[in-house]
Amino acid sequence: MVTPSSGTPSDVARLQRQFAVRALALALLLGITGEMLLTILAALIGLGLLVLSAE
Repeated sequence: MVTPSSGTPSDVARLQRQFAVRALALALLLGITGEMLLTILAALIGLGLLVLSAE
C-alpha cells in the first residue's frame, strides 16, 4: 500500500496537470453539446487544477 506522503511533489503536480487536461477536454465536449453549466464547472475545475500544479 502506498502512503500519501510517499509521492514526490513532481508526481503530484504531474497528476494534477493530467486531471486538469482531462477536465478541460471534458469542458470542450460539454460546450459542443450545449451543456453550459457543466461546461463552466468543468472548465473551472480544470483551471483550478492547473493553477495548483503550477505552484
